[in-house]
Amino acid sequence: MYATSTLEKTDSRLRWIGLFFALGFLILLGGLWFVQVVSFEKYERFREVQSSRTIRETPVRGKILDRHGVVLAENRPVYSVVLFMENLRSGFQSTYKQMRSRRSYSRSELPELQSLCRYLVASNIFTQVATVVRRPGVLDRERFERHYSQKLYVPFTLVSDLTEEERARFVGRGSHIPSVDLDCQSLRSYPQENLAAHLLGYVRRSDPEFPEDGFRFHYHQPEYRGKRGIELIHDQELRGEPGIKSVLINNLMYRQEEHVWLYPVPGEDIYLTLDAGIQRNVEQALGRMRPVKRSAAVVMDVRNGNVLAMASLPAYDPNEFIDRLSPERWESLNDEEWRPLLNRATNAKYPPGSIFKIVVALAMLEDGRFDPEEPYLSLGHIQLGNRRINDTAGPGRFDFRRAFAKSSNSYFIEHGLTVGIDSLKRWGDRFYLGRRTGLLPYQELAGNYPTWPQIREGWPRGETANLCIGQGRIAVTPLQMAVMTAAVANGGTVYRPRIVDRAQFSLAVSGSRERVFEENRVWGRLPVSRETIRTIHEAMLEDVEGLEGTGRRAQVVGLAIGGKTGTAQSGVFLDGREIKHTWFVSFAPVGNPRYAVVVLVEDGISGGISCAPVSQEIHRYLHRSSLASVPNR
Repeated sequence: MYATSTLEKTDSRLRWIGLFFALGFLILLGGLWFVQVVSFEKYERFREVQSSRTIRETPVRGKILDRHGVVLAENRPVYSVVLFMENLRSGFQSTYKQMRSRRSYSRSELPELQSLCRYLVASNIFTQVATVVRRPGVLDRERFERHYSQKLYVPFTLVSDLTEEERARFVGRGSHIPSVDLDCQSLRSYPQENLAAHLLGYVRRSDPEFPEDGFRFHYHQPEYRGKRGIELIHDQELRGEPGIKSVLINNLMYRQEEHVWLYPVPGEDIYLTLDAGIQRNVEQALGRMRPVKRSAAVVMDVRNGNVLAMASLPAYDPNEFIDRLSPERWESLNDEEWRPLLNRATNAKYPPGSIFKIVVALAMLEDGRFDPEEPYLSLGHIQLGNRRINDTAGPGRFDFRRAFAKSSNSYFIEHGLTVGIDSLKRWGDRFYLGRRTGLLPYQELAGNYPTWPQIREGWPRGETANLCIGQGRIAVTPLQMAVMTAAVANGGTVYRPRIVDRAQFSLAVSGSRERVFEENRVWGRLPVSRETIRTIHEAMLEDVEGLEGTGRRAQVVGLAIGGKTGTAQSGVFLDGREIKHTWFVSFAPVGNPRYAVVVLVEDGISGGISCAPVSQEIHRYLHRSSLASVPNR
C-alpha cells in the first residue's frame, strides 16, 4: 500500500496510463455487450441465411489395358470455359439499376427484370468468349437460370469440350474477359473405338442423387459408372474413392469460402489377359465375311485358360454412350435381328452340332473300350425305329479317324448309343457344360445340358442319338467350347477362363501397388489316358490336313492345326429354310499346343465353308506373331 500510494502521488504519468487501460477495457466490454446483446437478433438472422453445400469430387477413373499395356479405355482431359457467378454480383446490380431507371416497373415485373439483367450480363461475357474461341452461338437462357437458381455456388460452363486450337485461342486472348477461367474434367474414352467392345462394356452418367455411404451430396461433379463388361464387373476398383469439399454460401447462394475435407483417390488400372493385336485380327477376320454375318470367336491360351481375344459381331462403339444417345440410335442398337449389344461369345447359346463329337469320342475311347481301328459300315443313314437320320458323310467303311474327319453321324450315333447316356452325361459334366464359367457374370448364359433328374425320369433313345450329333437338349456358348477345346488340346486340364490379369494402383506419393488375380485356375482334370488324347489329336489333325477332312479350309502352311467342324439346325426358319449355326473349333500347333480358336457363324453354310476360313486367318496371324515369346503370366 505504501509503495502504491507513493507512486500515485509522485508520478502522474502512471495515473494516466492506468486510466487509459481502464478506458480501453470499458470500450471492449461495451463492444462485446453491443454485439452479444443489442445486435444478437441481427447476427442470428445472418447466421440462419448462411449454409454450407457439400460437393462430391469425382476421382480419375482407372484405365483398362491389354496384356502388353495397350490402352483400351482411358480418360481424356476435357477443357471448358467456366463462369464464376460470385464475381458478377456488382455487374448484376449495376445493370439492374440502369434498366430500372429507364422507366417504372410494377412490383410483379421486378423479378423478371432481375432475371433479364443477369442473363444480359452473362450473355455478354458468353459472346466475348465465343468470339475469342471462334465458336459462335447463343447462351441458353433456360440452362443459365436453372444453374443460377440451383447451383450458383459452382462455376457455370459457358463453352465445353474445347479443341486444342480453341484452347490456345482462349489462353492467348481470353485473359481480359472478367470472371472466366479454364476448367479441366476427365471424360471416359475408348481410343480403339469398337475393339473388344462387348468385353470392355461401357459407362453411363450416374444418378446425381445417389447417396454414398449414407452421405447425401448437394452437388456431384460429372461421374460415370460401368454398365456392361469389365467396366461393370470391376467398377468399384476403376472408380476409386471420391473427394469431399464444403462450400459456405450466403443467402444469395454465392460462395463465401471453401474447405477440402477429403481429396479424391484415383481408380486402379485394370490389365487384361487380352492381346489387342490378336483381338483386332479376330474382329477383322469375322468382318471380312460376305455377306456380313452375326458371329463370334474366342482365342484362349490352352496352357492357363487366359482369354487372348473374344469378339462378337456386329459390335458398337462404347464412346457413343458417353453422351446421351438419340432415340433413333438406341433403337438401332436394340434391333431384334442384329442385336449389336449382344455378346454372342458368352451371352447367346447355340446347338453345338458335330463339334460335340469330341465329347462323344472321349466317352467312346475311355468308357466304350472300343478299337478306333475297327471298321464300321455305314449305309449313309441310320434307322431308329420310324426315324431315319441321314448322314452327310455318305455310305462307306469308316474307322475312327475317317469318321471324325468326314463327320459321320451314323458312326457316332451307333457308338454313342453303345456307351449310353450316362457316360455322355458324365463326360459333358467334366467340361462343366450347362454351367457358367464366371468370366462375365452379368452377360453369360449357362447353356443347356441334360440333368440327372431328366435322365432318371426316362431318357428316350432318340434323345441320346440327338445328343451324339450335338442336337436336341443341348446348347452351348462359344466360350464353353473354347474351354472344352483347350482342355482336350493340353492333355486334360480344364481351366476356368481368365480375362483380368491384374489391377495396379499408382500414386506419386505412395508409389505403385499391384494385385494379381488368380492365375492358372484349374477347374478340373479329365480322367483320360495319353493314348486317348493322342488319338483325338490325330483325328482333329486329319480333319484339317486330310484329303477328306471337312476343315481343310483352315490349313496354314507350316502349322499343324487340329480342328473339328460343326453344323447345327437352329429350329428357326427364314424364307422357307431352316437357319443353320456353324462352328469350327481348333487348336495349334499339334504336338505342342499353345492356343485354342473357336469360331461361330449364325446362318452359315457349313462349318467347313463359313467358319474354317475365318479360323485360318486367325491361326495364320498367331503363327506369324510373337505370341510364343510373350512371358506366360
